[in-house]
Formats: sequence, C-alpha cells, structure tokens
Amino acid sequence: MSNQEDDQRLTKAERKEQARLEREEIQRKQSSRKRNRTMMIIGGLVLIAVVIGGVVLLGGNNDGPTGASPLPSGVTLPPPESLPGIMQTPPPWSNNVDQLAERLAQLFLPQLNDQAGALHHHVRLWVFVDGQPVVVPGNIGLSPQAASPLHTHDTTGTVHVESADPEFQPVLGQFMDVWGLYFTPTCLGDACTEGDRALRVFVDGQEYSGDPTLLPLTDESAVVITMGTTDQLPNPMPDSFTFGTQA
Repeated sequence: MSNQEDDQRLTKAERKEQARLEREEIQRKQSSRKRNRTMMIIGGLVLIAVVIGGVVLLGGNNDGPTGASPLPSGVTLPPPESLPGIMQTPPPWSNNVDQLAERLAQLFLPQLNDQAGALHHHVRLWVFVDGQPVVVPGNIGLSPQAASPLHTHDTTGTVHVESADPEFQPVLGQFMDVWGLYFTPTCLGDACTEGDRALRVFVDGQEYSGDPTLLPLTDESAVVITMGTTDQLPNPMPDSFTFGTQA
C-alpha cells in the first residue's frame, strides 16, 4: 500500500499531529545547525584571542608609543622629535640645557645622586661626522634648574652616570635625549643614513649591530658614534675607556 493511500486513511487529527511532529523535527535540525555554527564561531574567536595573547606575551614589550623604542626595563624612549629643544642641526652642538627641565619631565629618569651607595660609573663617548671629531660639550644634563643622572662635566667625552637608583641601567638613547640631540637608529642631528653615508656605532672598538639607542652604557665602556662613509671612520678606532689619555 502506498504512502499516499496511508495518508488518505489518516484522520484529520492524525494528519495534524504528523505535521506538527515534522515541523518539530525540522526546527530541531535547524536549532542543532545554529548551535554548531555558534560553537564554531566561539571556537574561532577563542583561537584568535589565544594567538593575540601569545603575540602580546612574546613581543608585546616591543611596542610602545608610535616611534618609541623599548628599554629592557619596559620604559620607552619618547620619539626624539617630540622632546623640547631637540637639535636637528649640523654640528657643532651646544650642551643645550635651556629646555633640559622640560625634557627630563618626559624621560622619567631616576634622581641624580653621587653619594655612597648610589650607582656611579663612567662611559667615554666620541662623536665623528664625515670623519671629523665633534666636541661633546661639558655640562650636558646640568643646569641651575635641573640635573640629570646622565651628564658631563667637561669636554673629554666622559659621561657620568650618578643615579639614586642603584639598579638603573642607562642606554645611549637616554643620554642623547638628555642632551637634546636628535638620535635614532639611522639619524644624528640633521643627517640620516643614505647609501654608504650611514650612522654607525661602535663599542670598545667593535661595531654595534643592535639598535644604537638601546646600547647599554656600562661602566668604563668606549662608545663611538659616527655619521659618514666607511672611509671616514676614525683610524685608529677608540677601543677603550682610556683611549687617547696619557697613562
């Protein structure tokens, strides 16, 4: 007997009940598909969140304000062009202390302290532009209105690190920001890397391959900043804290 004949033998109430059961089955299947789609969407969002979280944990410390460079401590260097009184000019450069207090307010350095128990060490800094030595002025970071834990006293290029925080780990970019001299991984003053005329930084006679703004200023290191061609590099290259001084 055919299904059509079976349907004809059903009462009106039975056909109505059958139709209701069929509708419920269709709705059940639709609900199941909707739940599956929802679970897939939620699973995808969870996966994306996990991936983003991993990126933040592994590389998030490398992010900061636009143009900023991250420090090992998690503090960031501000974009140098944002600092008051920044010098984007050719050498020679002054000690540039007129707006020192305003710059220090943006650098969040520890307090200057040269007393016993504080951090106190020294770094020698040389600067060459197109093969010519540039004087590192005295009293960088020192003025009647403000004082930085990174500073100079004379024109020997000796950078004094005198910090109230004995755990302070200064980097070259912080000293250059205190000075107010425009300094990035590719630029110095008014000049930026172009072809073989490039910014190069050396530590104890060896070229530094990392971000020069993050170069650690360790005790009695010899730091050389050059802007020029390879033929214009100083020869001999300063390679020690005592280089060029008389025994």
